[in-house]
Amino acid sequence: MYDIHNHVLPAVDDGSMGMRMSLRMLEQAILQGITHVVCTPHANDRAAEQADELFQHAFNRLVAEVKARELPVQLGLASEIMFGADLQKTLSHPFATFLGGGRYFLIEFSRETPFEIILNVVRASRRWKLRPVLAHYERYRYACKQKSQPERIRAEGGILTLDAGSLIGQFGKPMVKVSTKLIEWECVDILASDAHDDDTHGFCLKQGREAVALLHSAEAASRMTIDNPRRIWDNLPWPG
Repeated sequence: MYDIHNHVLPAVDDGSMGMRMSLRMLEQAILQGITHVVCTPHANDRAAEQADELFQHAFNRLVAEVKARELPVQLGLASEIMFGADLQKTLSHPFATFLGGGRYFLIEFSRETPFEIILNVVRASRRWKLRPVLAHYERYRYACKQKSQPERIRAEGGILTLDAGSLIGQFGKPMVKVSTKLIEWECVDILASDAHDDDTHGFCLKQGREAVALLHSAEAASRMTIDNPRRIWDNLPWPG
């Protein structure tokens, strides 16, 4: 499986507190059957060359440790960008797009963001020849009120992700309810872990995949955890 949203990079944000935790997190991911992990530390519209240098340095250290321990996992680098006024400038930095490929980027919004703003960001991104991958779409309550909303986002070129933890109950029953609804609406493109530690908010992609298989189908679960995220990893065009 491929996990394209997590905070396993050591000591750069509110995720892993250090190298030991990062390695424990990756060991847990491997046990779940995850073979590819894109590290996505938090970034914002004030991100600059210093953030790029910080992320690259931490990433190179982690890659070296993984190699030294011969852990069977491949690592890539991107970032989770909080929407802000200077989004286009932020996207010019190497860490902004998945594996530096310049085609896809991960973006998050505040929970109270109106649907129309999210839709307009997707439209602007497509004008910039980029595909926005929307982090944990289930959290944006004004964009999940009716099926037509995620459908419009996807029709405009947005890619919707769902946190596996939301689906399996890590964040309470309300998140399970809206996550289940999105699965039933067939509006989720990718399932991700959004792992932050090696404990209660760790890699849980296996459990999430099993939940999708029960709610929908094994084919849908495979598409969300292998086929679609692999397309982003390989920087291939999105279908449609």
